[in-house]
Amino acid sequence: MTGAQRRALLGALGFLSFGAVYANVVMAPVLTQIAREFGTTTGTAGLVVAAFGLPGIAASLIAGPYSDRIGRKPFLVGGALLMGAFTVASALAPTFELLLLARAIAGIGAAVLFPNVQSLIGDSFPYQERGRAISTVIGLNTFASIVGIPVAGIIAEATSWRVSLLLVAALSLAAAGVLHVLVARARPSGDPARARALYGLILGNPSALAAIASSFMGAFFWFAWATYVVVYFEQVHGLSASLAATVTLTLGLGVLIGSQIGGRLGDRIGHRRIVWSTIATSALLLVALTNLPLPLVAAAGLNLVLSAVVGARFATNTALLSEQVPEARGTMMAVSASVVSLAIVAAAIVGGMLVDGPGFGALGLLSAAMGLLSTAIVLLFVKEEPIDLET
Repeated sequence: MTGAQRRALLGALGFLSFGAVYANVVMAPVLTQIAREFGTTTGTAGLVVAAFGLPGIAASLIAGPYSDRIGRKPFLVGGALLMGAFTVASALAPTFELLLLARAIAGIGAAVLFPNVQSLIGDSFPYQERGRAISTVIGLNTFASIVGIPVAGIIAEATSWRVSLLLVAALSLAAAGVLHVLVARARPSGDPARARALYGLILGNPSALAAIASSFMGAFFWFAWATYVVVYFEQVHGLSASLAATVTLTLGLGVLIGSQIGGRLGDRIGHRRIVWSTIATSALLLVALTNLPLPLVAAAGLNLVLSAVVGARFATNTALLSEQVPEARGTMMAVSASVVSLAIVAAAIVGGMLVDGPGFGALGLLSAAMGLLSTAIVLLFVKEEPIDLET
């Protein structure tokens, strides 16, 4: 693959990831409006986030082995089409129950996207260059947080949350067209194995299992905060929905900065080292953000730093996962995506209960505990063979 082809591939995958991330985070600035329209609490409205992540628990596991056998492109294009079509349905839903159903079906499309994006990068870039490639895609899709959250909040306040969702749907459908044109149809190299054999390779690898467990803990830590970050600035600092969404630009900007640094640094010194140190640091930062009486400027600044540290973990953790079982990369990334979807669901539900109950202080303490447990698992059980062999 030439340099120009690699750049085109990363651009296409970044655009697709932008749409998929936007489809998830678009709900954060409109939860209060949804709760008001359907007569529910903000915590209950958070179920629309859980509904989007719920199908990924099973859909990724089913699709993973087929990705290793028939290739990545069918899942990338088909997933984007499904996500876009049912995001339109979400925007038109007349009841909260139908909104949840449409979001769940859209989530099936999103569920097969992320592991195939990561697997295709793993197929196309050597491990020593993978952090940079992954951080490039993360940098592109992070604009979904930088631009998407405030734009969604502003549009929702000026018109309706339904208009915000229609914008997301248009991006998803456009991404499907771009992927269809730019991504070649190819099956990963190697003999296609049956699903049982592919899962057996993962289950027989203690380091891979530990990396998956750590990813669950780390995802819970982050999404418990990211789902309710706009609500935090609304409730704790008394901001309007549009202003709170604008302040959370610090989240996307931090992830953008951190992912670019983390991915490139991981290529140089090892991704495992970046993973455990960033999740430990971010856990302590979240405790401070949610439990100290910070003024608005300090809270926004700390959110920027927290997001940058977490962003560094995103790129390096994906690179680390992609090389745990390279002969079953698609299946491995699908399992990881499945447990991350489970973490998103758990974080949205538990986070909503805590926000409606004891508040953000309890949310921060629980999330930090999960982050520190993730750190311990990486330190004790996860290996990084390419780096180990060189040192």
